[in-house]
Amino acid sequence: MEGIRNKQRPFRLLKYLYENTDEEHPVTTSELVEIFKAEDAHASRKTVKDDIDILTQEGFDIITIRSTQNSFFLGGRTMEVPELKLLIDAVSSCRFISKEKSAVLIGKLKKMTSKEQAAKLTRHMYVADRVKADNHQLLYIVDTITDAINEGNKIRFQYFDYNASKERFLRHDGAEYKVSPYALLWDDNNYYMCGYSDEREGITNYRVDRMCNTHKLAEAAVPLPAGIDIEEYVEHQFRMFQGEEVDVTLECENGMMRYIIDRFGEDVETWNITDDAFGVKVHVTDSPTFYGWVFSFAGKVKITGPDRIRDKYGEMVSAAAEGNAAE
Repeated sequence: MEGIRNKQRPFRLLKYLYENTDEEHPVTTSELVEIFKAEDAHASRKTVKDDIDILTQEGFDIITIRSTQNSFFLGGRTMEVPELKLLIDAVSSCRFISKEKSAVLIGKLKKMTSKEQAAKLTRHMYVADRVKADNHQLLYIVDTITDAINEGNKIRFQYFDYNASKERFLRHDGAEYKVSPYALLWDDNNYYMCGYSDEREGITNYRVDRMCNTHKLAEAAVPLPAGIDIEEYVEHQFRMFQGEEVDVTLECENGMMRYIIDRFGEDVETWNITDDAFGVKVHVTDSPTFYGWVFSFAGKVKITGPDRIRDKYGEMVSAAAEGNAAE
């Protein structure tokens, strides 16, 4: 085996400290000398000290534990273990990242700390009803969209859907969509792209995990239409999706407060109705998504006004019940 040259030794030392040491697993001077000698490198207590001094002067946070036998470990890292645990949990639970890509990303995150601490990063988190995407190109699609937004260019892509047999098919017979992307949006564990559609001549949203064959074009993007604020657009379109905006009052059981705050924030207007219920005024869109959200609480959240919204919801519930009865 070809020995390590003197010029290589500081880099090899840094690699060893990065991969094998932390505050719980320091390495002594004597151990480093033996490690280098095993690789046929010229090493002594002095050369180890000199190499550590060089790395420290270059800004690497190498901590020295002084004693009769000094020991060392790499201190500050780009990511701390609690941060890595948080990111690994996020990657594991993220629906739009495939299982295979999740495993790859988690493997890379583990390499950002020592081998001993990486063993502690094996997570035991299980996400109920987790359905992982199978679009393996998704991360590259996100990268393409981001580049197009930053550079002010349009993109083109195809968009797929599923038939009743769970088979994929391309919408519009495979015709390409041409869009000026403005923002990537995250809502309800799904990734969306918001942009101006040349075909529709307006702003629309696309599920990123349904996009394929995505390419950035040299053509300049259509500027964001005057008067459009992306943050407001996201608030209106993704809180309760598209529809007529309306103020609605609800009567809720006290146990529902956490769901109201999760959906509408702590600043939402509320008032006591009885010892067991409270009222709330919310600004939503008149849409099936809103009605479905109310229905999910099985009567613990009731629409009290305006009358037309309450009546419309009642008609939808009755129609659904009649449909089930007919079957």
